[in-house]
Amino acid sequence: MPPSRRAGPGYVRVGSTVLPRWLPWLVAALVVVGGGTAGVLIAVAPEPAERTADGALSGLPSGAGGGSATPSDVVPPSTPASARPTASSTPSVEYTPPVQPPADASPPRPDDPGDVVEEYYQDLVNRDFAAAWELGGKNIAHTSYAKWVAGYDTTASISLGSANTVDAGRVRVLIRALQTDGTLRMYEGTYTVSGGVIVGAEVTER
Repeated sequence: MPPSRRAGPGYVRVGSTVLPRWLPWLVAALVVVGGGTAGVLIAVAPEPAERTADGALSGLPSGAGGGSATPSDVVPPSTPASARPTASSTPSVEYTPPVQPPADASPPRPDDPGDVVEEYYQDLVNRDFAAAWELGGKNIAHTSYAKWVAGYDTTASISLGSANTVDAGRVRVLIRALQTDGTLRMYEGTYTVSGGVIVGAEVTER
């Protein structure tokens, strides 16, 4: 059983309960005004704060009224100097791009006149008209590149029967050309080669 509390100034003890002096008068007034039907409100008022021997008020929670204090366990501990990140001592290395190999150069043209003529017709067989044009077609076509290429539209296949060098820079040839309609045409004559390209032609149909 909790110890009885003392009645201070302005309070009256009723049994083991300490009530304000004005509360019984208020209850009596309510009973008179309400004709006995009003409810009775009984409130237990807290005791007035008592001072301790050192003059402090009792009944207050520890630390109340003395200003807010931050508990020591909430304050983050300072980071030791040894744990702080330091600048890296590794020296920077400059980036050196890899050395790229040189681009492949175009294959050298053959020096032998007979080889030049054979390569020219191999380009025609492969329908690599641009290469054949640069190898000498532009020197013997006597027309535009487009018309020269269009002249092979009716040629299904072409072959070089022979290519014999007759003297310096001149090659005698025999040519077979199968047409798209199934007919076979034969051509013979000579090509003149200089500087690795065909510079002239005297070729007629047989």
